[in-house]
Amino acid sequence: MKRISLVVLALFLGFATQAQVVKTDTSVLLKLPPDPARIARFKEKLVELALQHPDMKQYAIKKQINKYELNSTGAQWLNHFNAAGNLNEFTLKGGSSNNTFFPRYNFGVVLPIGNLIKIPNDVKRVRAEKKVLESQQESDALTIKATVLQLYEEYAANKQLFELHMPLVEDALLNYQQAEEKFRAGDETVSIELYKEAYRAYNGEMAKKILLEKELRQSKLKLEEMVGTTLEQVLLQI
Repeated sequence: MKRISLVVLALFLGFATQAQVVKTDTSVLLKLPPDPARIARFKEKLVELALQHPDMKQYAIKKQINKYELNSTGAQWLNHFNAAGNLNEFTLKGGSSNNTFFPRYNFGVVLPIGNLIKIPNDVKRVRAEKKVLESQQESDALTIKATVLQLYEEYAANKQLFELHMPLVEDALLNYQQAEEKFRAGDETVSIELYKEAYRAYNGEMAKKILLEKELRQSKLKLEEMVGTTLEQVLLQI
């Protein structure tokens, strides 16, 4: 009776193990190019795509707005000039030559003294805002570059850790399967304690695999979010 119970336990653990053997998500195991030069191009392409992010494209619009504001500010000088046609030129027809006494056009300039300082300063301010805008764009570009490269290193490291752990999972599974086979065959060298220990060891390695795979998947998603496309697509472009 005791032997039957142990066999039932073995069968139960065997079914539990089969349920835990989950296929690895191959989409996270991107095959990175072994060539250092190609890896460098891959990183450059990642940075290039990240710099096309909508947050960076707004700088082109802001620069255009700054250009419009500069033109508008410089045109303020024209507000102080006025010109008008003389009414006599158009209404007195067929009159004597005395009509030529009146000028045909009137020109005038009204220039508040304060504007001699205000308008040039406004122009300088708009130009200074352009320099600040360019500085911000350069700073953001450097930040994005650093972030992308950091995310790449995290993905590459997580990928390597995951790949290094896979043989441990396979060894634990093989050890458990061998213990299970001997235990079911009645091999006295494999006690129920050894059998259960092999099962727990395999379970522990599977738990680590799941966590490592999760971290790998998350690091891949973060990097893809920055560049706006999948890493597989990026590899096709280099």
